[in-house]
Amino acid sequence: MVRSMTGFGRGVTTTKNFQLTVEIRAVNHRFLEINTKFPKEWMESEVIAKKMLSDSISRGKIDVIIFLKELNDTQQTIQINWSLLNSFLQAKEELSQTVPMQEKWTMQEIVSLEQVLLVEKVELQQEEIVEAVKSALSEAISNLIAMREREGQGLEGVMLQYKADLEAQIAHIRQTAPSAVEKYRNRLMTRLEEVANGQTLDDRLLTEVAIFAERIDISEELDRLDSHFNQLTETLNERVAIGRKLDFIMQEMNREINTIGSKNQSTDCSAAVVQAKTILEKMREQVQNIE
Repeated sequence: MVRSMTGFGRGVTTTKNFQLTVEIRAVNHRFLEINTKFPKEWMESEVIAKKMLSDSISRGKIDVIIFLKELNDTQQTIQINWSLLNSFLQAKEELSQTVPMQEKWTMQEIVSLEQVLLVEKVELQQEEIVEAVKSALSEAISNLIAMREREGQGLEGVMLQYKADLEAQIAHIRQTAPSAVEKYRNRLMTRLEEVANGQTLDDRLLTEVAIFAERIDISEELDRLDSHFNQLTETLNERVAIGRKLDFIMQEMNREINTIGSKNQSTDCSAAVVQAKTILEKMREQVQNIE
């Protein structure tokens, strides 16, 4: 099955304390690159998230973003830093000996003293966070893969159309290639008859034509291209990541078409080779979008 490397997925999980939303954005990349933006205290959840993603996705640049919304007023406590507060009091007493100051501090003044009153929120339980991340991320991954598969169906249709167009050009090359040998034979015979002044040179002519025919023979390249076409069809039906394999097949097909172009340089064949290389380049561009 063909999967695109681009896509988006969102998952939401709600607990009694918070609502967690996970968003995944994926774009093309040669390998798998996962970037996560989790709070530093969520390290365990981040490790689990990366493992889940690498188990489900083979290629692409993956960005994961989380959004946390607290549903209830989180319980908070205030810790008093008595040591620091006493130090402030002592400093006030020393200052009051030379600077007139009020004897009592207001609550506002105490609150303004840095680090004297520390507000602490009750931390969320790690177990609850991990389970919420796993649930939301699982949903997000499923949605991402579904979107990649929908786009992959379009890519598969494009690849199959290009394949048909390329096969048509190769069939034209197969049909017109033998005429190059016959044209060379007739041209050589004419020249040799002019030089020989009517003498019989059939053996030399046949030898020269045979050498030329062997030199421009492209039957092996055409047979290998047929094999590559079969591999392409089979690969498009595989239910694994196929992008790299398709890229290799494109390289091999390009090699065979280049060889054909260098061997058989008849007008018809050369025109078909140019068309084939143009189509193949379009196929290679599409392959870069496939996981």
